[in-house]
Amino acid sequence: MIWHKSEIESGDVRSLAEKYTLDLLDAAILVRRGVVDREDIKFFLENDLQHLHNPFLFEDMEDAVERVLLARTEGEKIFVFGDRDADGITSTALLVSCLRDELGMEVAWAVPVGDEPYGLSEKAVDRCREQDVTLIITVDCGTTNSREIKYALEYGIDTIVIDHHNPQLELPPATAIINPKLPDCAYPFEGLCGCGLASQFCWALRFGLTSFFKEQLCLLHLRPGNDTYVLDCIKLENLIEIDRISENLVPGMVDLSSTRLESFLIGTQILVYNEKEQERMLRAVFGERVEIGLIDLAPEVWKLFPSLSNKSLLAMRDGSRMSVYSETQPEEVDVFAALFRAFFLKREATLSEKHAASLDLVALATVADMMPLRDENRILIRKGLDVLNAGTRPGLQRLLVQLGLMGKRINAKDIGWSVAPVINASGRMGRPDKAVELLMSQDHATVRRITDELIALNQERRAIGETTWDRVLSPAQESFDQLHGHFVLVQDDAIHRGVTGIIAGRLARRFNAPAAVVAICEDRAVGSVRSARGFSATQFLRGFEDIFEDWGGHDAAAGFHLAVPRLGEFRKRLNEAAREIVLDTELEERIDIDAELPLQFLSTDLEKTVRRFEPYGIENPELSFLVHGLVLEQVEFMGKQEQKHVRLLLGGSGIKWPAVYWNAAEKVGLEFTRGERVSVVFRYGWNYFQGRESVQLTVLDIRRETGGTA
Repeated sequence: MIWHKSEIESGDVRSLAEKYTLDLLDAAILVRRGVVDREDIKFFLENDLQHLHNPFLFEDMEDAVERVLLARTEGEKIFVFGDRDADGITSTALLVSCLRDELGMEVAWAVPVGDEPYGLSEKAVDRCREQDVTLIITVDCGTTNSREIKYALEYGIDTIVIDHHNPQLELPPATAIINPKLPDCAYPFEGLCGCGLASQFCWALRFGLTSFFKEQLCLLHLRPGNDTYVLDCIKLENLIEIDRISENLVPGMVDLSSTRLESFLIGTQILVYNEKEQERMLRAVFGERVEIGLIDLAPEVWKLFPSLSNKSLLAMRDGSRMSVYSETQPEEVDVFAALFRAFFLKREATLSEKHAASLDLVALATVADMMPLRDENRILIRKGLDVLNAGTRPGLQRLLVQLGLMGKRINAKDIGWSVAPVINASGRMGRPDKAVELLMSQDHATVRRITDELIALNQERRAIGETTWDRVLSPAQESFDQLHGHFVLVQDDAIHRGVTGIIAGRLARRFNAPAAVVAICEDRAVGSVRSARGFSATQFLRGFEDIFEDWGGHDAAAGFHLAVPRLGEFRKRLNEAAREIVLDTELEERIDIDAELPLQFLSTDLEKTVRRFEPYGIENPELSFLVHGLVLEQVEFMGKQEQKHVRLLLGGSGIKWPAVYWNAAEKVGLEFTRGERVSVVFRYGWNYFQGRESVQLTVLDIRRETGGTA
């Protein structure tokens, strides 16, 4: 196993530490992980929802909000259609609750049950026609449903698509498509899951009910220059900057009509900070007869933020963290814009409060769908874990009880290993509707009943998965050899469609190659693809779209279905295409070390650093530390049956450190022995036992040090 620690410049570390008020260890880890961009660092250091991106950065968001608000005014019936996995299930529950409980709309909903295919179907559209639905909203699906959305449009049914799957060449004729992966999308982060997008849509809907929706505002600010006045104006719509001007004006030398200001201000409300001072400077520039209707924001700001009373914008700039995350020093008008957004969010506090209340679902979906834990996903998960730990949603609280997690501080790993598999199992076993009901229900009897059903479905799914795994290993090996070691394809009439994704993932890890598993559902073949070594699942499947009835997904995971009679053609073409697959070069397993610590620095102070970098997951793995000179004071085997694991006690730093080393029993006596002095790469974490939390290191690798025993 290779130990790899990237070389970094000490000057870069010191500069980062000074700029962001960090200790040197945290700064070094950020530099070593390549997190040096101001915007990236912000999401490691900040935790407020105000740092989330504005949903109206999506080009179609305003149209989507308008369409829903029209439906609300006209008393139309809405149909929400989601996917069958944890992301689609949470998206459906979140959006239905918002539309029905907050906006008071009549909402029907559905997710694919049984062997129904992924995505919107013509059958679902027919159901909408029967129920007099006039607006369909798809969540976590829809981007690839051009045919079905055209079909709905033929019957006068509009569609809004909220999805994050890779688009195909043809986009559906929807009223609006909210997808960060669309070409030329202005939204700055494409890593949101479907539920994250649904939560942003709900925020936009709530904003749509305020008086500021679609209202253009002009923030005007004059400041003295060298024998001139500098005029800065920013135009906002839906809290987004849509235009700005800046001019140097010489007093008495220009009239209003000869500047860009007059046309810039037409049709807008004009906000200033400190009306008397701004009016004085306007008259100094344009003369005493100038008349511009100004609205002074300062008194209202001071009511909500008393600590800012009588403070100038310049003083606020110098005392704020705005410049920390800006490439250049912000102007006073930029401070004004930030102040206005903060003022609005404080005044309309329910926007953030209701948004935060649903983030337990967003955190669950983000982890379950293996989204990157960077950018705004970090804030969404942190806040979502706070909600999850507070136990405000009866369905999730009951599920945590059944999983033995109550009383534990739930983290992202708990979601990935324990909570998400149960939610996903409902979809794999054909009953995702049960999980949607669980997440929306406030009735404790219903919650208890459905939780028990989901636990049973998960146990059934696990049993089917193990049986299927034993069945497919041999044909998988044959396929791997036949497809030149570039791909694995398994198709078996006995495979349950609910485990195709799980088995494909296990095969991809087993053979370190992309894998597809195909199940037969009546007259359809349904397949799941999982990636390995840089393989793009959707790009590969695009080569077969002429024989697929439907397909889609992400680069790492995708799915497809086709008519059973075309399976032979698919296998033949895949065999030919496999020759051309280029996979990343295989390397010996490597551990990336975030920091090498002197022995005396191995202390409980590491907890602060470990907590700062949470949550961990995709694109933000757990921190790995290297320490030399530790002594193996105890070495014990552990495990219920085979005793494959090792429990250790590490000494030499003034503290005795309990540690576990998974699947390392065979290394005892060969690579390390009790009493030896060793170098250890480990992760700093915690063990929970009988409601008590204690520090426990997880060893990743051990090497003997020259000199033998201690």
